[in-house]
Amino acid sequence: MKEKLRDIALETLNRIKGRELVRRCVNYKDGSLVIGEKIYPLSKPPRIVALGKASLDMAKGIIGMFPYRLEGMIISPMVEEIPGFEIFQGSHPIPDKKSLEGGKALLKFAREMKEKDTVLFLISGGASSLASLPFPPLKIEDKRKVIGRLLNSGADIEEINTVRRHISEIKGGRLAKAFFPSMVITIAISDVKFDRSYDIGSGPTVPDPTKKEDAARILKKYGLSEYISTIEKFPETPKKGEEIFKKSAFHITGNTFRAIKETAKIAEEKGIKTLILTGEDSGEAREIAKLYSGIIYEIKRSGNPVTPPVLLISGGELTVTIRGQGKGGRNLEFALSMVKELRDFPGKFSVLSIGTDGIDGVTNAAGACFNERIYRRMKELEISEEPFLSNNDSFSFFKKTGNLIITGPTGTNVRDLRLLYIG
Repeated sequence: MKEKLRDIALETLNRIKGRELVRRCVNYKDGSLVIGEKIYPLSKPPRIVALGKASLDMAKGIIGMFPYRLEGMIISPMVEEIPGFEIFQGSHPIPDKKSLEGGKALLKFAREMKEKDTVLFLISGGASSLASLPFPPLKIEDKRKVIGRLLNSGADIEEINTVRRHISEIKGGRLAKAFFPSMVITIAISDVKFDRSYDIGSGPTVPDPTKKEDAARILKKYGLSEYISTIEKFPETPKKGEEIFKKSAFHITGNTFRAIKETAKIAEEKGIKTLILTGEDSGEAREIAKLYSGIIYEIKRSGNPVTPPVLLISGGELTVTIRGQGKGGRNLEFALSMVKELRDFPGKFSVLSIGTDGIDGVTNAAGACFNERIYRRMKELEISEEPFLSNNDSFSFFKKTGNLIITGPTGTNVRDLRLLYIG
């Protein structure tokens, strides 16, 4: 069953690639852009801006539906030549000087747009880091320090993005201000809780409901109080109802729930009974592993809430508080915690946890997949999960046991996918 879980996960990734999601949502017909029930007449070719981990794939999906050549810019983790487009490569999850170059170019591009221009802004997860432009006097080194501290301290993505919006010249609706008075149509692949528009890429083109005081509170919580006085001097982010959003539209074309629905469909096509738990799991990876292992034991023991064999499906984004010096990510940490929690499970099981973008933390793995046979392998290698957990070194553990899933960049990003099979 372990291999079947891998196949199901990989097929899911194929069905939710950026270009596939865009093509299902967007059409070009009779000189107009059609998105759902909305129709946007175009008097001339739109300019394209694509930003995020799925940017290249989303841009290709848009380019292919127009009968004429499109132009614009793309900021991506990868570089690929596309006629008519300027390509910038940024860094994730911590911004670097290339991210800064992309951020500067994006702001310049936005300010060059005219009133009669239409911009299709394609955004996906990772955008916050791939294009970075901190407000002076903050420098990219300050941004790296702040985001690195928040990531390593277990801050959730909502907290991180709140800070990002308030220290950036292009986040939290400020890019919409630069684009104004051109028409901006944002098409997003969501990688955030409840599909909050202002959290997708830290919301460059949408109103920001948070305030500087919120960012200050988060900085104080995670030991970054030295930046509070600087942030207090920055202008507040644009809010709902401001004039700059009158010529702005926002559409979501893909999210976590869509991904897990596709997963369930694929599994059922293979004759596997499924139960979707949630598309919004969150919390510390080790604690969620305890929760899910409890559900697995209960299903095996009592058949509540569903009788085995069954495949449980969930998605969302967990967090990890870094205490060791090892290498890993939230999916690998969750999987290694499940190794610990399922040691006494009386039967067959399989566990898979991956990042849909193909990257888990700072590793080159998407995540891991294992079954009950892992304990035999651990015995052969004479290793225990405990030292690896203590050192946050889940990548090394699964590399030794041969359970890593390595996909490379996937062309999408809808948070994480977890498959838990109970035999």
